Amino acid sequence: MISSKLIKGLSLLLILVFMIGIFINIFLVNEVQAKQSTKEYKKGSDILDDYPGYASLLDDLLEEHPDWSFTLLFTGLDWDTVIKNETTASHGRNLVQNKSGEWVCSVCGDKAYDNGSWRCASASTVSYYMDPRNSLYEDYIFQFENLEWKDNTYTIDGVEQILDGTYLDVSTIKYTTTSGSTKTINKSYAEVIMEAAEEAGISPYHLASRIVQEQGSTGSSTSSGTYSGYTGYYNFLNINAIGSGSSTIIRNALTYAKNKGWTDPEKSIEGGAEFLAEDYIAIGQNTLYLQKFDVDDSDGSLYSHQYMQNVSAAKSESSSILKTYKDISSDLDMSFNFVIPVYENMPSSKCAMPGSQSIVTQNIQITDSSVVVYKSKSTSSTKLETLKKNDKILRIEVGSEKENGYVWDKVVLADGTKGYIISKGFKVIDDVTNCNVTAIAIEPGNVRNGPGTSGTTTLTTLTVGQRVTIIEKGKYTNVDGYSWSRIILADGTQGYIVARYLEEVSDNGSTSNGSDIVKVVCNGGLTIRKEPGTSSSILGYADKGDYLTRIEKAVSTANGYTWDKIVTDSGVTGYVARGDDDENFIEPVSNTGSSAISGNGFKTSGSKLTCEPNVTVSDILKNASDATVKDASGKTVTSGNIGTGYTVKYNGNTYTVIKLGDVSGDGKVTSSDYVKIKNYIMGSSSLSSAAKDGSDVNRDGKTTSSDYVKIKNYIMGKGDISL
Repeated sequence: MISSKLIKGLSLLLILVFMIGIFINIFLVNEVQAKQSTKEYKKGSDILDDYPGYASLLDDLLEEHPDWSFTLLFTGLDWDTVIKNETTASHGRNLVQNKSGEWVCSVCGDKAYDNGSWRCASASTVSYYMDPRNSLYEDYIFQFENLEWKDNTYTIDGVEQILDGTYLDVSTIKYTTTSGSTKTINKSYAEVIMEAAEEAGISPYHLASRIVQEQGSTGSSTSSGTYSGYTGYYNFLNINAIGSGSSTIIRNALTYAKNKGWTDPEKSIEGGAEFLAEDYIAIGQNTLYLQKFDVDDSDGSLYSHQYMQNVSAAKSESSSILKTYKDISSDLDMSFNFVIPVYENMPSSKCAMPGSQSIVTQNIQITDSSVVVYKSKSTSSTKLETLKKNDKILRIEVGSEKENGYVWDKVVLADGTKGYIISKGFKVIDDVTNCNVTAIAIEPGNVRNGPGTSGTTTLTTLTVGQRVTIIEKGKYTNVDGYSWSRIILADGTQGYIVARYLEEVSDNGSTSNGSDIVKVVCNGGLTIRKEPGTSSSILGYADKGDYLTRIEKAVSTANGYTWDKIVTDSGVTGYVARGDDDENFIEPVSNTGSSAISGNGFKTSGSKLTCEPNVTVSDILKNASDATVKDASGKTVTSGNIGTGYTVKYNGNTYTVIKLGDVSGDGKVTSSDYVKIKNYIMGSSSLSSAAKDGSDVNRDGKTTSSDYVKIKNYIMGKGDISL
């Protein structure tokens, strides 16, 4: 007979097991909910009711093409967070070619990337290309095509259509061997591509289009087999074609090919197909869009695993694929499957294409006797105010084209009214500020290029907990019903935000809601993850010395670490291991202090540290011992000359060094600098944004012959260059 004590014990055990089961079930449900998911879309479905603008576009496509199918990828990612990770969190992650104005990142400006013709894309540019709603039309839908191999779908004729008119449109392949001799492969490129794609399990149309995209219609050095030092090596997909300057890019690509043993075109194409399959398509990046924008976390990471930097690559390549499919079937009556990403908290309407105006937040000073501010871009419009010599005003747009006979800049008057001035008769000056205060965002407010919700442009949106520096407050107190503060983000982005969206950080580095500022002290830096735990998706990294806003302490203990919830200065929310309860990897910042640095011959303003020609690294470190100085290659330096393009990180802010007269970036002012200026003025060469600032030795906001003369006189000992 079973005793009552045993029955009671068994009952307690069963209750305990039941409770553990409930806990495990809750944990698993939450874990599933945290993961990304896919669902098939059917015409008229309400599955997209909470995601504006998607359903009507998909319904239109299904009406026209009933054999098509759409798989919705619910990323679970916040839209603003995605844009931050694709832009401010990693400048240069997305590039635009031969663009200016709103297309280009205001922080990087004219900084050249890749072969020199590329610039860092602005947040509005990235938003335009990333917003799926801008591409849910027949013209661009094929960037979402599922690129996995499908039987009975592809033909050799289809591949040939893609290659038509290019150097790849040949019946046999002649190539150069590693010994320099010529050999022939008795196949066409279309046949090689078809076979390689089937073996790898990917779309041959995708493989063919990608090769044409990389090599162009006439080929390049990475596919010629004749590049000096790399005879007989081929890289048709330009894998690992990275670096600064064309020669470095080519060598890196061909070194990769050499290491892989790609000694003929067929081996290169087969290897490239295998690379696409294993490194992208098989791990969730199975569309052109997802290869360009890494928002699928199947491989345990986000944002960083992207095939190319060209922000428009997926959209432009989809157009060539559409042409091929239409050549095969004019009404596109094939059974295509498209994978459409869906984001949380997207704007209610599609993200617009960037315009032609250059968006800025900067102060200018009138140098003419008078400058008229007009209501619109016409001298016949209402005159709002007449500015006198030496008056200072805020400029928020720089015109690029003539309208009504003039180039116009947009400015803001003292009461917040916006107007336009003809773009002459003034000079750019240092920021006009009245404070330098560390604050964090307590609401997700928009940062605009000027005060007011009307007549301004949204630059970015602050994440709750994101750290900024207030440099002006109390000036614009009632513009469109709000008081506005002027702020600088850690990456140098500057703009205005509603003042009540910020809370100033106290002297002990904390805020009223319990958030505090911490500094990374772990020698190897910290990995930022989507959820607590070393197996969670990687969102990014924080280097030693970086500042983070800790918004929740000890949210979890996992994998032997205590985890805190943090927000980076670029606005990414995630989790870091702080070590144990003693906080081995981070330390609270008791006083964030001023981020400004100044000394004999140098000072900071906005995101720049401007200095005179004789300033050295030691001079900077004497005034800011905790600062980190890095040269243009990213190497930390502690002595020697400091040059234009160097960076100085201090109190969590990063400044770009502008040494007046140093255009080349070697830290010295020599004849090579004024030659570069002369060539720039004559239009025979270009200058990076930092180099242009370094050339502007008379500080009038322009690079002219007067700067050239001033530098030449300095070198000859006939003049001085000073702040």
